[in-house]
Parts: sequence; structure tokens; C-alpha cells
Amino acid sequence: MQFSLKDLELFVAVAEEGSIAKAAQRCHTVASAVSKRISDMEESFHTALLVRRSKGVELTPAGQALLARSRGVLDQASQLNDELAEFASGVRGHVRVFANISSIVEFLPAALASFLSKHRDIRIHLEEHVSSVTAEAVAGSVADVGIVSDVPPATGLTLIPFRKDELALVVSPGHPLAGRKSANFADALEFDFIGLHSNSSLHYLLIREAAQSGRPLKLRIQVTSFDAVCAMVAAGLGVGIMPRAAATPYIDSLGLKSIALRDAWAKRKLYLCIRSKESLSSAAREFVNHLTSRVD
Repeated sequence: MQFSLKDLELFVAVAEEGSIAKAAQRCHTVASAVSKRISDMEESFHTALLVRRSKGVELTPAGQALLARSRGVLDQASQLNDELAEFASGVRGHVRVFANISSIVEFLPAALASFLSKHRDIRIHLEEHVSSVTAEAVAGSVADVGIVSDVPPATGLTLIPFRKDELALVVSPGHPLAGRKSANFADALEFDFIGLHSNSSLHYLLIREAAQSGRPLKLRIQVTSFDAVCAMVAAGLGVGIMPRAAATPYIDSLGLKSIALRDAWAKRKLYLCIRSKESLSSAAREFVNHLTSRVD
């Protein structure tokens, strides 16, 4: 099985354009060359990737699988190209970090600022992902360092305590729960919720806990950030659950109420996730040492 990045680039273009001719125009080549490369890939894989029709092409199930993987490979190749190019300009290393939104909002800004002020020749590539995806990325060497809130089942990973994360219920001042200092998650389930996007760790956590309680989570609106959650709550559109520290800046500015959750799962532990300290590059090792030296 042999193919090049150019083969994958051409295949992705064909899949996205739905036409070999249009893909050839997009990639500044001739249609016959594109068709030949894909035919060679099909012969190498011993399976069809495209169904060729008079008005274009359609992907076979194998083609769909190849498309999903190809985009990731091309993206990583592009990142690698950018990283290697930066070494020529004095960059000493890159660290790829996958983390959940809680750690990105609460803990990483200050940690990154202090780290990068001391290591101006290191670049950090940060992406938000749920814990399961982060663990898989670290195990598969897609990410150097992960930050997870759930202990992942993946084997061969090293977990290092990082921070503690307390979730709180956020409501508007006129809400029926606003006078409480603490509440159970079940108390809030009768109200509409403002939630994060469906791929966030917090969304999965709330869906899971609602299901275990036997009651639905009534998501009225989903947004992409904690400040958007607070804005919607302040407008009286529902209640939200978010890290207490992330909610603090909005409590006074928007007049919101933060209510402690009594549920045990609302007090989470965050972990750094790596393959092993020996597997880390010198830049990634310095980054991990910086984060662990600041553990509460």
C-alpha cells in the first residue's frame, strides 16, 4: 500500500468537489492525472473509492473512511510543515496541547503567559477537545500533552494531578433558585438550560448526570463559550452550569447568582495526560514541568 500526500490532497479535492474535472481545476492539474492517481490508490487498496457517474462521482463506504482520515493527515502534515519552517527562524520547539474548555478558560491563560514569557522560542498549539478525544490524541502522538477531567480508559498513559475544578449553577437574580446558597442538580432540571456545544466535556457530563437521574436536560440554547452562557442566563433565557471560577467575572458585571452544587461530580479533578515523561520532547517536558510546579 503506497500513496503520497499529493494523492490524498487530490482525493479530498475530488470528494469535496464531487467531480474529477473540478478537482483538477482546483489543484491546477489535468483530469486524466487525477483519475490515474485515484485508480492507482484503488488498485493498491484493492477496493473502490469512487463511483463514477456521468454527472460526477460519489464516495463508496471505503472512500468515506479515507476522506475522514485524509483530512486529519493533511492537517497534521500542514502543521508539521509550519513547525519545521519556524525552526529556521529560531523557534526551539513546539508543544501540541489538547484540553477541555474548563482548563482553557480557568487555568491555562495565566500558565501559558508565564511559561511563554520565559520560553519565547517555544510555540504552543492549543485545541479544545473532550477528555476521551484528548486521551486518544495523546496515545496516538497527535498531541504531546492533554488535560482531562475524567480518567480515560486508554492504557499506556501517565496521569499527573493538575487542578481542582468546582462547578456551580448560575441563575439570574429573579430566578426561583436565586436565594439559595447551594442546590442539587436535580433541583435545576425542571428549568430550561443554557448549555455549551455538543462536543464539550461539560455537555457530556450534564447529559450523563441528567440521564442517571431519570429526567431530561431541557437545553433551550447551546452556545460556544462561558461568557455567552452568562449573557443568555442574564437575559432570563435559562440557567447554566459552569466552573465557579469562570463564572466569577460575570457575577458582578451581569448581576448573576452563583449557587454551589451539592452533587459529588460537581467537584472534579483535572489531570495532565502524557504518554510518558521519557517520550516528551525537551520543549514539552519544560511545559509539563512548568504546569506541575504550579499544582495547588
